[in-house]
Amino acid sequence: MGAGKYLAIIAAILTILGSYVFAMFPGTAPNTVASALGVFEDIGQTFESADSYGSAMGGVWVVYIVIILMIIFAISGFVQLIGIKSRAGIFIFSLFPLVIGTIMLMAITIPISNIYINYMMAVLSDSPLIEDTFPYLLNIGDLGLGVILVVAGGAVGIISAVLPREETY
Repeated sequence: MGAGKYLAIIAAILTILGSYVFAMFPGTAPNTVASALGVFEDIGQTFESADSYGSAMGGVWVVYIVIILMIIFAISGFVQLIGIKSRAGIFIFSLFPLVIGTIMLMAITIPISNIYINYMMAVLSDSPLIEDTFPYLLNIGDLGLGVILVVAGGAVGIISAVLPREETY
């Protein structure tokens, strides 16, 4: 296998670890953490409350777009495994964790008051499946280890898309 395929596997593992195993930051409510599990745990409630958020965000369609982007982000670690065969797959599905992870990194370190970012952070936040264990919040300053792993997984995936793959026919 070429270096690009190995890096695609590493990128997928980093993104999955950062999205699901380690929390990205303490959640927006008490006793919550932010991880990709939060997207799936309350997906029904998120769609039901789209009307109330839509009035503040400029329309319900904006809320639906943000929800769809968060779902794509949540599955991107698993879809990055397609990058073993497809350069386009690893490139596209590495952009989502890289961009959303960078937005979360900036929102945590630099206080940004933006309703879209606050909504994204609220969608990610939910109570842990196993209290204080899964997803595990390992604080590094104000950040959780998960956001660093997500950004690293996205960056490694972009690098993987550029590197050659040995193809035997």
